[in-house]
Amino acid sequence: MDDRFTVTAAGFATYEEASRRNVERFIGTAQVPIGLAGPLEIRGQAARGTYHVPMATTEGTIVASTCRGMRVLNDSGGCETRVTRRGGIQRAPVFRFGGYDDAIEFARRVEADWKQLAAPMEATTRHGKLTDVRCFVQGQYVHVRLSIDPGQASGQNMVSVAAAAAVELLRTWEPQAERVYMEGGLSGEKVSSNLNVLLGRGRAASARAVIPGDVLRETLRAEPSDLVELYQLYTTSNLWAGTKNSHAALINVLPAIFIATGQDVAAAPGSCMAQTLIRYDAAEDTVDWQVLCPNLVVGTVGGGTALPTQAEALASLGCAGPGEGNADALAEICAATALASEVSFLGAICAQEWVAAHAKVRKR
Repeated sequence: MDDRFTVTAAGFATYEEASRRNVERFIGTAQVPIGLAGPLEIRGQAARGTYHVPMATTEGTIVASTCRGMRVLNDSGGCETRVTRRGGIQRAPVFRFGGYDDAIEFARRVEADWKQLAAPMEATTRHGKLTDVRCFVQGQYVHVRLSIDPGQASGQNMVSVAAAAAVELLRTWEPQAERVYMEGGLSGEKVSSNLNVLLGRGRAASARAVIPGDVLRETLRAEPSDLVELYQLYTTSNLWAGTKNSHAALINVLPAIFIATGQDVAAAPGSCMAQTLIRYDAAEDTVDWQVLCPNLVVGTVGGGTALPTQAEALASLGCAGPGEGNADALAEICAATALASEVSFLGAICAQEWVAAHAKVRKR
């Protein structure tokens, strides 16, 4: 067991002062158990080395299962990770016009001259940079989707303040809007959004391992062919059910890491818009297993990251504070941990051990 992270016994007064920006009418803290999942070998661009990942959860077996998946990845040479896209954080104010023609003309002007919005928006923040503006016309309404690169912050509040400055300027442009709402639903904030998967929100991180069949049989007691069949069933059933993902259980892992490291847990639904890819090479008897997370909304500064326990958790991962690449490292760690969980979870189902493991924990 790694001893670099032990929860600080911060008292009431310490948290009352530290959380002044995070909560109103403070009365105390809700203590959620934190377990360490690890070790996990990661060969990433921003995250490189051996990690023990703090996970705050009240669901028994989650940390143990993730540790088992990590052992599979380690025995396969470790996990390869990359941040493949930084989609920024969005706000999408909506403008109402008197008629279709004015709406279309306004949208055309915004998309042609959007760089004029950079100066007023970036003046509201030390770190944010305007990266993209796209308009979506719905009849007489125009949704203006503003994207800001928030640096090492998650950036939701940052983009809201910056968007307000943009709206003030856009109100003066011709044609002028009859009414403006600061958000019309196309930012995809805190919801599952296909638009964000395609255009980007937060960081897109991928994790991959090529797992020998013998490792799966020995550690998971699962046959590679069964794992591939189960994955295909999950994918087909999700299509029938109308769900948007092919993963099995990222919602167990990401909120646990988010709570432990001070992330906005309300960003979990969007962050869990992810896909699992599994390919079995019968000749080599290996399973190429990947988890693709296109919308991880994470940060290492701002929000709850400065709270005592959460700051300690981030420090234990080596990605606390505003250092360049820290948020990329956290995103890669999230993706790698999610991959470990997927491997163990599907393996437990194939080995007929999933329900028995939960029942055993309930009896402790």
